[in-house]
Amino acid sequence: MLSVHAPDYTHPEFVLNRAHTFTITFGDTAPPLRYRGKEYPPAAAGTVTVVQPDEVVQSLLTGPTAAYFATFALLDPQPLLDVTTDGELPIFDRLTYTDRDLFSGFAMLHTALTDGTDDTTLRSMFASVLARLVSRHATAARATTEAHRPAALRQVRQILSERLDTNIGLDELAAAAGYSRHHLLRRFRQAYGVPPHRYRTLLRLATARPLLAQGVSATEVAARLGYYDQSQLNRHFREALGISAGAYARADADAPSATTNVSPNTTPPSCNGQ
Repeated sequence: MLSVHAPDYTHPEFVLNRAHTFTITFGDTAPPLRYRGKEYPPAAAGTVTVVQPDEVVQSLLTGPTAAYFATFALLDPQPLLDVTTDGELPIFDRLTYTDRDLFSGFAMLHTALTDGTDDTTLRSMFASVLARLVSRHATAARATTEAHRPAALRQVRQILSERLDTNIGLDELAAAAGYSRHHLLRRFRQAYGVPPHRYRTLLRLATARPLLAQGVSATEVAARLGYYDQSQLNRHFREALGISAGAYARADADAPSATTNVSPNTTPPSCNGQ
């Protein structure tokens, strides 16, 4: 899935995607970000930004950005698995990479996606870019440690991810982690950027977006994700993206047809600034 953001695009304060995302900055600079407990300066033109699935990205810039950038969302991880040697999803320790060859590969893919290049060629191009990314910049998952995310917090995160349709109380999460409520709130925010309830909301929104893009009604999406009703879903969409779930679905349906998917079994494309 490809999203194109022109100058004056206002980046949401918090973003979470359920897929790997790769962003190339064409002009000016993207907003500074907080990611995995660290603050990063603005990504300059010609750089590639890589975000892992289910990670919170916080924009440290309020208001419209002057940057022009494009984001690719890998909704099916199989193409990434196909270019690894151990069959495990790789980890990308850094957020932004200054790699002109890699940037050029993504830029060429961006052009191909928007000019109607055939599907076979697109898949071949994307596989080549991913292979380049993994061979140069990936770390094996088993070689990565996250000292600031102990097992107790990872368990809480897993519970939130697996039970999106359940309204889980803070007491239950604290008991699962073996922490007090206050300690859990503080430690989880330090580790993941937001408190548990906000993380669950971001997970729900990230799950809802492709469902809406597939044509699932907002009412059905709300029911699947454990919302009381559609109005609660709409409130979360407005708080995060400035529009209702229904408006998001209509904007996605009206998006230019030039964008396309580059991996199998993915949702329809989007250019609506998700």
